Amino acid sequence: MLDYATNPEKTDKTLRDYSLNDYQALRDVLAYAKDEEKTEHEYFCEGINCNVATAREQFVTVKEQFEKPDGIQAYHGYLSFKEQDITPELAQKIGMEFANEVWGERFQVVVTTHLNTKHLHCHFVINSVSFVDGKRCRDTSWFKFRKVADRICEKHKLHVIREPKRNLPSAHLTVMDKAGMPTRYNVVRAALDEAISQSSNRKQLEYALKEMGYSFDFNDRHKYWTILPKGSKKPIRLYRLGDEYANDRIMERLRENQGKVLLRSFQREAPKPRQYALVTREQRIRKVSGLKGRYLYYCYKLGYLPNYKKRSPTKVHYLLRDDLMRLDELSAQTTLLCRHRIGTAEQLFSYRDSVEEEIKALTANRTHLRNEIRRVDVSDDRLLAAKAEISEISEKLKSLRKEIKLCDGIAERSGVIQEKLEKVIAEEEIMHRKERRFHDKQR
Repeated sequence: MLDYATNPEKTDKTLRDYSLNDYQALRDVLAYAKDEEKTEHEYFCEGINCNVATAREQFVTVKEQFEKPDGIQAYHGYLSFKEQDITPELAQKIGMEFANEVWGERFQVVVTTHLNTKHLHCHFVINSVSFVDGKRCRDTSWFKFRKVADRICEKHKLHVIREPKRNLPSAHLTVMDKAGMPTRYNVVRAALDEAISQSSNRKQLEYALKEMGYSFDFNDRHKYWTILPKGSKKPIRLYRLGDEYANDRIMERLRENQGKVLLRSFQREAPKPRQYALVTREQRIRKVSGLKGRYLYYCYKLGYLPNYKKRSPTKVHYLLRDDLMRLDELSAQTTLLCRHRIGTAEQLFSYRDSVEEEIKALTANRTHLRNEIRRVDVSDDRLLAAKAEISEISEKLKSLRKEIKLCDGIAERSGVIQEKLEKVIAEEEIMHRKERRFHDKQR
């Protein structure tokens, strides 16, 4: 029995088929849930069927015991309270009651209470594999959770939402929409408005959308009509775009156009001969080589770089429209490349390594300062100075970690950008050849 219990193949971490790096996502979610700055130094952290201090190792052990180390590693949820006068002890108690009832019989759960926001909230990290029978966790029903949470909160005389509204638009998308920034929804909304304005029946609408690169499902037998931008995998139900885009309302708008004169160009204008071949902004940007040039040209094709006339999202090539919603990230990546004059992958990784070394040095310095302020004999002046230094280092680390994230994003995205640009340029060249042939015939 002792030989079995101490079997190196079962107890030695170095002999595992799966390294600790395979469970990085599990480590991250547990670290977030147990964040000492949000849980009063882990005071409000408890485990169900596991020890909080070694929860990750216990989660991994169960997965490997039942040979299910792949797939979803854990589920992460939270329960927020409306009351601002609720005590952390009561919030933690309710969180434990809820987790015990929903998952306690078969799963390992870490329950924590975060105190860093105006409204206290409990976090739950649930192992995806049961320690009882090795089956996957299937208790992820929002309806079941709501009923259990409401009953427990009512027992403790806390606020309960009687008729929760579901499928509301994302708050982030709503803010971006109000600010006039492109989102997945308002880009499609603008395309539909333009197509409807040019159409008086469904056939014309479908033709106009196809010309813009959109696929759609306008089948009368289907409850919801959907639209799918070309190059995208996830369709959008039209009713999510607003009342003006419900099935019946779209048909009404088309019928309203039947009594109007829809002005369209009868014949394409003949090209005006140019006397001088001036260098364009696009040509100047394309002369810049390397990663920097690739990102600058990509931003130009998105219409992000300054132009003489603001470009409508519907005029952007369909392969690039999804990235209209990532303009902030693309802008930050382009700025990084230009500021540090990074033109090759080698230069990018070299810069990333230098940032990591700086992060290590600053982290070691911050750790030293934190240890210093914990000493009993530290003076008040030194305490204030050390805290100020720690705050300054933390801000610097935050900025450097963002740069690491930008570097990783550039390394991951640069190949995709190059592939998209090649496809766009090839399609544009085909269109230009067709137009030239058409104009030659007109002459």
